[in-house]
Amino acid sequence: MCREVTQQKLHKLPYRTSTTDGDFVANLRLATSYHASTAEVCRRLDINRQQYMKYLAGAGFPSRNNLRRICDFFGVDEFELLMPHDQFRTILRLRPRADPDAPPMPPLLMALMNAARRQRTELGKLLGWYYVHYHSASRPGFVLRSLMSVFHWGEYTCYKRLERVALPEESKRPEVYKYSGFVISVGDRLHLMDQETVTGSELSHTILYPSYRNRVQVLTGMTMGVSGADTHHASASPVVVEALGRSVNIRRALKGCGLYAPDSAALSTPTRKYLMQVDDPARPWQLRARPT
Repeated sequence: MCREVTQQKLHKLPYRTSTTDGDFVANLRLATSYHASTAEVCRRLDINRQQYMKYLAGAGFPSRNNLRRICDFFGVDEFELLMPHDQFRTILRLRPRADPDAPPMPPLLMALMNAARRQRTELGKLLGWYYVHYHSASRPGFVLRSLMSVFHWGEYTCYKRLERVALPEESKRPEVYKYSGFVISVGDRLHLMDQETVTGSELSHTILYPSYRNRVQVLTGMTMGVSGADTHHASASPVVVEALGRSVNIRRALKGCGLYAPDSAALSTPTRKYLMQVDDPARPWQLRARPT
């Protein structure tokens, strides 16, 4: 019954404009007090401190998005944050808390992310739109061309990539996969790591040779990931990234995405040659791994 009542309160509270529920204010203050400072909480939540102080003073209530972030940060549910203060205090006391002096992520990962932030200016020349070509893992024998956008997000250089798995002449609706990731330079190589955003069941890693020109035109390297099919076979392929420009007609660019025969005239000659290169005849141009 208590949970039902508090969930009803949660539904109504976001629409208040002046003062908010006293339990919410007391509970938020208590949860905040377990951290070194309010400033630290605001920084880690990426919420404006002035706005957060309004929440603590009862002069405002967070939006649904901010409320979800606050609850995720403190490790509580929305309905718990609106419980009577004594009940919330008991819940918070019984739950194990992370060491406040412990780093928010493993030291090695933290060092990589710090390096990615420092490279924001250096990686700025990559900003723009690209066609990305590689051998399809789910449709062997075809080259897949996807569309990628590289942009700054805060202090990081990130990208989004979209695949349309279909031949130009196929009338059926194409399979569409969307990926989001970030770029970092390590050991004089560009590393692009992303995750499929719909199901979250795919990770891919692309390593590119950097361009030393002020204007990036073509990047080459190797990409590794799993197929979008249910088998999720691991595979690796040469990759060619061709620059389209800082701005493009997105609809027209998307029409160019899809599956192509390796010798298709729609692919540039350098792209065809690079994707079909075979240094060792005993090794295929695409490596695939299957479970034993």
